[in-house]
Amino acid sequence: MNISIEYCIEWNYEPRALSLRDELFLLGTAALKPGARGAFEIIVDGVLLFSKLELDRFPNDGEIIQLLKG
Repeated sequence: MNISIEYCIEWNYEPRALSLRDELFLLGTAALKPGARGAFEIIVDGVLLFSKLELDRFPNDGEIIQLLKG
């Protein structure tokens, strides 16, 4: 499973991205990808799983793991 976390460097979302990467550790490694525009996007095997740009919110605690298991 290839997991990528794109996060906005302009808004300093890196701490959130690092926290999510740590949360996902048991499921595999997650690559961090600096971005812009307020992005916080989770891409799994090339498919967008979660988009802050679309939902206008960050994922809740445990939400990404639930989506991956679902």
